[in-house]
Amino acid sequence: MHLNLSFKTVNGVFHTTKKKSKDYYALLISKKALSPCIGQKLICEFDLSDDELKLAFSPPHSIAFEPYVKAFQYKVLNSILYTNYKLHKIDYVEDNTCSFCKLEPETLHHFLFYCSYVRLFWDEFESYYLSRTNQPVRLTLKDICIGIISSECPLLNYLLLIAKLYLWDCRRSNKLPDIAGFNVTVDIKYQIEKYVCTKNNKLAKFEWKWKRQL
Repeated sequence: MHLNLSFKTVNGVFHTTKKKSKDYYALLISKKALSPCIGQKLICEFDLSDDELKLAFSPPHSIAFEPYVKAFQYKVLNSILYTNYKLHKIDYVEDNTCSFCKLEPETLHHFLFYCSYVRLFWDEFESYYLSRTNQPVRLTLKDICIGIISSECPLLNYLLLIAKLYLWDCRRSNKLPDIAGFNVTVDIKYQIEKYVCTKNNKLAKFEWKWKRQL
C-alpha cells in the first residue's frame, strides 16, 4: 500500500516528511494571516503601497515590550478607539465634541492631530525630540497614526506610541497634555526597560532601541 506523504498548497507541494514544526505552523495559520479589514481604508487615507501597509502593523511588535501599548496601537490602526464622535453615535455621551478643545467633533484624526491643544503638544514633542537626540523631525498625521515606516527609527516610533497613550490618558483624566507630563512618562519607561533588560541579559536590545538615550 502506497501512502501519499505530500499534498498541494497555494505555495507548492507540501512534503510531510521533510517539513519542520515551523512549516506546519505556517501552514496552519496561512488561511488566518490575511490582510486586516481596515487595510484598504489605510491605503486610501495615507497613500500606502501594499508593502507599506504590512510595515504599518510591524513596529509595535518589535519596539514595545508592553502588551497594552501594542494593543493601543492596534486600536489606532483599526480606528476602534472610542472617541466622543463614536460614543455619541451610539448615544453613550450627549456631546461629540473634543475632550480638549470643545470645538470640533472628536474623531480619531482630530484627537490625534488636528485639535489645537494636541497640535501644541506635537510642536513641543518635536522640540523635545530635537533637544534629546539632536535630530529634527516634522510629524504628519500619517507619522502619528502609523509611525515612521520609511526608515528604521525604533526610539522615535516608540515615543510616538507612548505619546499617543499619554494623550489618551490625559483625555481620561480630563487634563490638557503637556510635554512635562510626557517627559515623566518617558523617564519611567526608560528606567523600567533598563532594569528588565539588565535582569534578563538583554541590554543589547535595550541599547538598540534607546541608543540615543534621553
